[in-house]
Amino acid sequence: MFKSTPKSFPVPFVQGDIFDTNFLESTKPFTVQSPSTKPVPALNTLTSLNPLRGHLSACFCGAFFHLFGEDGQKQIAEALTGLLSPEPGSMIFGVHGSRAVKGFWHPTGSERYMFCHSPESWKDLWEGLFGKGNVEVKAQLRKEIGGDDLFGTYPGNKEPYHVMEWSVSRI
Repeated sequence: MFKSTPKSFPVPFVQGDIFDTNFLESTKPFTVQSPSTKPVPALNTLTSLNPLRGHLSACFCGAFFHLFGEDGQKQIAEALTGLLSPEPGSMIFGVHGSRAVKGFWHPTGSERYMFCHSPESWKDLWEGLFGKGNVEVKAQLRKEIGGDDLFGTYPGNKEPYHVMEWSVSRI
């Protein structure tokens, strides 16, 4: 697609089920005092994300979390905490559907709905997983382009679709 080759872009795409422990098993976050004892794997050998635990300095999650309910979002966040390096500045960041108040976004006239964190509940989630004072969580809402009806997808909708841009950085 991008005319890349294994030589020009030696990073593999690793496909898997985020809820399958063979793909990504939840572990407690590593700390500077207790880092991963496993060596950094060669990226071209990966068949799951598990060998990366404790080694990622950056992890992007775009338009992903809002695809799952509240429990699923927490389970994914728990699994991702174990991937992050304990080094200060290591971060998980992204953007996804959100609301000013934690709850379900359910556009008028639609059968669709999605669970959305607010910036405050998002911060609480990550601080609860890493421990308060171990991460800096930034989260801000922005109204998504497309108007209240999201480019006519939800005619008559009165609750605008927002996205939350966020980051969780090790301190």
